[in-house]
Amino acid sequence: MPVLCRRFHKLELHKPKITKKAKLILSLLYLFDFKAPVWRMALDTEGNRLALEIRDGDVLLAHFYTLDLAHFTLTQLNTPEEPAWWLGLEDAHQGMVLLHGYGDRKLGQHKSITALDAAKNQISWQQPAKAFYGISKAGIVLYDPEQPEAGFEIAETSSGKIIQTGLAQQQALQLVEQHTLQRFKQHITPDLYLQGEPYFEQVQAFLEQQLGVTAIAGMEYAETDHAIIISYYTSSGKETWQNNLAAWTLAGELLLQIELATGLSGIGSDTFFIFEGRLYFIKEKVSLHVYDLI
Repeated sequence: MPVLCRRFHKLELHKPKITKKAKLILSLLYLFDFKAPVWRMALDTEGNRLALEIRDGDVLLAHFYTLDLAHFTLTQLNTPEEPAWWLGLEDAHQGMVLLHGYGDRKLGQHKSITALDAAKNQISWQQPAKAFYGISKAGIVLYDPEQPEAGFEIAETSSGKIIQTGLAQQQALQLVEQHTLQRFKQHITPDLYLQGEPYFEQVQAFLEQQLGVTAIAGMEYAETDHAIIISYYTSSGKETWQNNLAAWTLAGELLLQIELATGLSGIGSDTFFIFEGRLYFIKEKVSLHVYDLI
């Protein structure tokens, strides 16, 4: 179970009074409405980019984008000629956006890897017979889904060239897990607290005091050196919920209060993340918002 951080206890102890006149002072750095659901995102911490998969089920179209986080330049990526609906976002690393295809569409089995160069907006390499397993320090870890017993391989990220073979699955797993810690050391994802857990009740009481709302079901909590962020749910009607997000300074000043989605039938996870002092979230499933927390 995650530990509720000392900063929250200090904030709760002081019980700062937040009024409706509180000034919302977070700077909005970027906003883009994709007009269709954001299906998946992948953060490229080394390339300083965010990859996004957009799916429009009404017309069976999928599009892939890369966002340069230094300049907030958004580019729609060119994909292989096969229908993009049968491609999916796997991960993003060192300027490459990695897409998967399907070996068995009925089972959803991933097969084939296409690496798109985000800066050049072109295909860098493909491995049609392999499947993605993860990312290690040396490169992209692959395996043959038709012959998993053949062992795992590592491909060079920039070229797709196989540079190591014969890895056992446990070796591959250790390499991926070790590098994941390094890749995401500046990346903060929230802790999930479910109703009935002690931490949920503490944050629920805080939200009721500060915002006059009664949080239900579950919530997500994260903090930085400058802010506390909470994503929570309230009842919005018969058997439907509303997801909201709020942020405070460590001194208790309300920075942001925004509705993320309504008409929900359950709770989600990873409703926001923080990278290098910036808050990222999707509103109403279709629009990306980025705020400066520093």
